[in-house]
Amino acid sequence: MRLLTTFFSLWLFAGTLAAQAPSRPKLVIGITIDQMRYDYLYRYASQYGTDGFNRLLKEGLSFENTHYDYIPTYTAPGHACIYTGTGPAGNGIIGNEWWDPEWNAKRYVTSDKRYRTVGAEGRSGQHSPSVLLSTTVTDELRLATNFRSKVVGICIKDRGSILPAGHIPNASYWFDDPTGNWITSSYYPDSLGLPEWVQAFNNRKLPETYCSQVWDRLPGVTYEQSFADWKKYDRGRYAVSLTGGFPHNLPAIRKKMGLGVIRFTPFANTLTVDFALEAIQQMQLGEDNIPDLLALSFSAPDYGGHQFGIHAEEVEDIYLRLDREIARLLNFIDQRYGKDQVLIFLSADHGGGETPAHLKDIRIPADVFPESTLDSALTAYFKRVFSTELPLVNSVMNQMIWLNHQSIDSLGLELPLVLKAAKDYIQKMPGVYSVYSASDILTLPADIPHIAGLRKGFYPKRSGDLFFQLDPNWHPDDQAFLYGGATHGSSYAYDTHVPLLWYGAGVKAGKSYQATAVSDIAPTLSAFLKIMEPSASTGKVLERVFER
Repeated sequence: MRLLTTFFSLWLFAGTLAAQAPSRPKLVIGITIDQMRYDYLYRYASQYGTDGFNRLLKEGLSFENTHYDYIPTYTAPGHACIYTGTGPAGNGIIGNEWWDPEWNAKRYVTSDKRYRTVGAEGRSGQHSPSVLLSTTVTDELRLATNFRSKVVGICIKDRGSILPAGHIPNASYWFDDPTGNWITSSYYPDSLGLPEWVQAFNNRKLPETYCSQVWDRLPGVTYEQSFADWKKYDRGRYAVSLTGGFPHNLPAIRKKMGLGVIRFTPFANTLTVDFALEAIQQMQLGEDNIPDLLALSFSAPDYGGHQFGIHAEEVEDIYLRLDREIARLLNFIDQRYGKDQVLIFLSADHGGGETPAHLKDIRIPADVFPESTLDSALTAYFKRVFSTELPLVNSVMNQMIWLNHQSIDSLGLELPLVLKAAKDYIQKMPGVYSVYSASDILTLPADIPHIAGLRKGFYPKRSGDLFFQLDPNWHPDDQAFLYGGATHGSSYAYDTHVPLLWYGAGVKAGKSYQATAVSDIAPTLSAFLKIMEPSASTGKVLERVFER
């Protein structure tokens, strides 16, 4: 009798667990917002509508304490981390570009000349995910379903589409400035040409329509979160024809910049949703019981943040209009599938910092570090110290320095001696917190500031020889800071703290303040889909997502 009772209890317990476990959704939509700080969820909340961000917060599960735990916080590493469940140490994506010793030149992350552009002329489609070392959750989904699950990546930026879509997607699309087309690479199944539905969409010439209007404030909106007289801080570097202050005459600016001007406007987000909804319908995503995945990334907030700065009316406007696009997507999902048939997660690839010129004006310590001239400064210093005309520096970018090992060897110099000389020189520069060698990163205790983050962001075959970390609110001048605007890349909270929202598919609404890493997204999604986590995943499963 006791044995029978025990058996019945175990059977009942197993049945309860099975009832609590979520069924696999028909469609997963991963939303990545480029340069979305965590506080943007709440900073503009009073101006958001009820069906966008506020709906995700009200009806979804928000992890309020989500951070990147590696350095550097850039677009390519962020997108890769979300979908691989690990940082650059595991997936190899150490930046948007880096010095490649095989090329003996700078390498853009997804650049791959082995493939040709599909959908336009030129090199804008010569890309692949070949440098991504780990599988992605999108790869694992395709493998787990014998390639019956459909996966597509969509983003204005090439890297924002390519890395999330993984190595074996059905499709990956990005924007071509000269033509205004959505294009792809011959790496993908569309190698013989764009599908008819993509060609038909491109033939609608929506970018031309969006760039034929004046970009002005939304009627009836106060823009109360934007700073007055901010125009002096957003004079523009990336798009010199698009300086701060509404209104923006896009037809006139387009004559100078071409259709690429759309990247800096909220209409890039509108175009992204237009194309995503078309892809869902034409590719029949979520139409059967085998889960599909759409990796969707919005780039306009990053272009706008770099151009105008985080307190500009333009950035607030981009987010208010993005809120409407999120609402349009959610309403479409409701009508086509129903909320419980689709799982949506939303996060960001990095945050964004304050403009140093503004902080200095209000007496907060901040400034700009001259990274763009550090190469020539180090070269002159080495010339004095080692009496050589040979270049000992290959490149300086992303607060990393790649030395010329061939020149160092030819001079008979010991690498540690050159490293020490460079460290001593840089450490004395204003704004430098500390300088570390690759050996320091691998051997120093992880509780030393920056070491843990640098270690998780370090991949030996690609990372530099030296890494310099700046004081808070100091930023390298390789971005917009000589002119205003915002940037990112550091281990400080303004760059690492991002939103993480889960919505739909039975996810219970609420908030969690537990310490969460962005690398937790992929293993959590893998558990939800009942598939293997990506091959290099180091994240943990977020159990709150499974509460019912």
